[in-house]
Amino acid sequence: MKYFLIFLILIGFAANVFAIDSKEIELDKQFTIKTEQTISLDNLKVTFLEIVEDSRCPSDVTCVWQGRASIKLNAENKDHSEDMILTIGENSTAQIEMYKINLIDLSPYPISKKITSPEEYVATMNISKNKEIPVPPPLKQYKAGINFKDVKCKQDLVLIQKIDKIPACVTHKTKQILIERGWGIKAP
Repeated sequence: MKYFLIFLILIGFAANVFAIDSKEIELDKQFTIKTEQTISLDNLKVTFLEIVEDSRCPSDVTCVWQGRASIKLNAENKDHSEDMILTIGENSTAQIEMYKINLIDLSPYPISKKITSPEEYVATMNISKNKEIPVPPPLKQYKAGINFKDVKCKQDLVLIQKIDKIPACVTHKTKQILIERGWGIKAP
């Protein structure tokens, strides 16, 4: 009976450990991720690699500058892997393919008399899909066999033909300047 009870306790402990690492993440919903933890969503895997900086003003101190907190993530899907640094309030959003990764918060908040170990950090994040279909660069479209007149530009950009017959996407103002300087010609 004693061994059976120990066995049940071990099973309960193991189930609890695995439950922490296997989270179900949903698009556009906040979730938390610990240092060195990986989450999966669709064909995307995101790993919280490390704390890059935590210079936030401790909660029990008055500071001139509020400081900042940055984390390093690795995001990968079937075609691409990328390390990225997200900073709360500054560069808090990154994109990999059609996914936008947003850093919302980082806990625990510093206290002057306590040193926080890297394992204690938990990032609050969300992941969403970019609603816009990404537009490939004009040269890539052209090399893929798309006719010059059918090359698409991102919103607010217009197509121009360079002197060497290569397409480029530029702003309206830039288009006129480039044509005046002989860099490009009006698209056919």
